[in-house]
Amino acid sequence: MTGAVDRHAGTIGVVAFVLIWELAARLVWRDPGVLPAPTQALAEAWTVLTWDVLLGHVGISLFRILAGFSIAAVLGMALGLACGWFRGLSLALRPLVELLRPIPPLAWIPIAIVWFGLGEPSKIFVIALGAFFPIFTNAYRGITMVSPVLFRAARTMDVDGLRLLWRVAVPAAMPDMATGLRVGFGLSFGILVAAELIAAERGMGHLIMEARQLGHLGVSIFGILLIGVVSMLADHQLGAAIRRTVGRWARV
Repeated sequence: MTGAVDRHAGTIGVVAFVLIWELAARLVWRDPGVLPAPTQALAEAWTVLTWDVLLGHVGISLFRILAGFSIAAVLGMALGLACGWFRGLSLALRPLVELLRPIPPLAWIPIAIVWFGLGEPSKIFVIALGAFFPIFTNAYRGITMVSPVLFRAARTMDVDGLRLLWRVAVPAAMPDMATGLRVGFGLSFGILVAAELIAAERGMGHLIMEARQLGHLGVSIFGILLIGVVSMLADHQLGAAIRRTVGRWARV
């Protein structure tokens, strides 16, 4: 019985939240212009949106997220591993990373427009920048936290230099790197709305802003929930891919 409850605890929590929201919106606020109930938001979205329009918004947003995240993953892991392995590079780059890391991605939007214009590159840049730092940090942490015992054992078998890095250090750092990828991927969705403020004509973030401007608050709420659902499904797929690659010993 306890196992069944544990398996469905998340579902129970979501259902309870939606029910409380529905009752509060209908019995307490009673004003869809302030807080529409979930059923009212879905009904308004069903009236205003078509499947083609909805799929277009989701598709372009996923393209931007995957493009930005892919760039961040490659650069973050490569630089994180390099800084963790080469002390001189770490001394040169980590202060710069620590200086830039606290800056919100939203603050880079004006510079992104100047550098890349109003097209897709500026949006992808902002997403990549936001996802880069947790990926870099976890890759660096993973490579620097590898047990010295593993290195000594490998050297007794004549494994040294870059072979030591690729055969021992990188596999041992994989759990931390996988965590960084999951966090960075989640941040990509969080940055999406800010990125799509850059003169976007399509996308889930644009859908939210446009609906608000047109007075369709229910559609805006639907767009917010849509981002959450798409993010959850995409994160599940990423987690499954990481588990297949890293192995069951990397609990991500």
